[in-house]
Amino acid sequence: MKQQFHTIIKPGDSGWFVGWVAEVPGTISTGRSLDECRHNLKDSLELMLETHRDESRRAMDDTCLQETIEVDSVDISQDELEKLAQVWS
Repeated sequence: MKQQFHTIIKPGDSGWFVGWVAEVPGTISTGRSLDECRHNLKDSLELMLETHRDESRRAMDDTCLQETIEVDSVDISQDELEKLAQVWS
C-alpha cells in the first residue's frame, strides 16, 4: 500500500539540507544534497512508521480488534507548506 506525505526541505547555511515530514512529527533528516536529503527522509519516515506500528502492537491482546480505516488526505498547497516551513524553522 502506498501513501503520500508532505515534506518540507530547507537549505541550511552550511550547504546541507534539512527536511521533515509534515504529517509525522519527529521525522527529520538531513543531506549534503537535495537528493540525499529526500532519500534520507524516505528512510526516516519508513523507520518511524514501522516503529510506531510495532510499539502500538505491543499492547494488543486477544480482546483487541485490528482494523484498517481510510481518511481523505488533505491537499496542502505550496503556500501552506511554506507557512509551515516558517513556523517550524
